[in-house]
Amino acid sequence: MDDARYQQLLQKRDGTGLTDAEANELGRLMAEAEGLDYQGHGAKDFDESSEEIREQERVAAASDKSIDLDAERINAIYEAQTGQIDEGGGTPGIQE
Repeated sequence: MDDARYQQLLQKRDGTGLTDAEANELGRLMAEAEGLDYQGHGAKDFDESSEEIREQERVAAASDKSIDLDAERINAIYEAQTGQIDEGGGTPGIQE
């Protein structure tokens, strides 16, 4: 069993959550650790290789970075237009 991958999947499960393919991979690794057979879940084909799964994760992470950059741009525009600096995070111009 790939212990590093197993730990990575556990952390992601407890954090941002797993894709269907990752959840299936984690289930397979857990069954393997216990010496059990694992047949997967649902009708979807979960025979994605680890490399394909990692590529999907890379694309998702790049998307998250893009969202962060968009938020920074929005804050910069807000600050330029209003002369106010958003020091506390959250949505610019909205009182919480």
